[in-house]
Parts: sequence; C-alpha cells; structure tokens
Amino acid sequence: MPITEVEIISSCGECGTLIETVTVKKDNMMLFTDEQAWCSKCQADRPQVRDVAGRLSTIEAEQQSYPKAVAAEPFPGQADGR
Repeated sequence: MPITEVEIISSCGECGTLIETVTVKKDNMMLFTDEQAWCSKCQADRPQVRDVAGRLSTIEAEQQSYPKAVAAEPFPGQADGR
C-alpha cells in the first residue's frame, strides 16, 4: 500500500527548537516556506525549517551500512610505495 501521509517537523531556523509536528497528505507536502513561526525559546517570530520526520535517522542508518574504509597496501614488489 503506498504511503499517502507524511509527518513534517517544523523547527526554529535560529536555534533549532521544535515548533510543531504535523501530518499532511503527500500531495500537499510543502517543505520550503517564507512564513515565520513563534519560537518559545527565542520568544520571537523566527523563520521555520521544515523536514520529513525520520529523514536524518534514515540517512545515518544507511551511512552506517556502508563498507568500512581500509588503508591501502602497496602492490607486491613495490615496497617503496611508487
């Protein structure tokens, strides 16, 4: 079954404090906005930053699944590294 609703997190563009979390239909999703919202920590209207809930943790989990980097070794017979 396709996902039709997405959870959007809105946070303060200055300090990063969570402002609100809303669930919207995927067709109505809007992440970019010029609107300002009241930040309880800054005690002022601030620009908002919107993102899909769970996106950062999904990216981090994917990066953890990448193969670990290993140091390069010289080819046999090339001990001086050239």
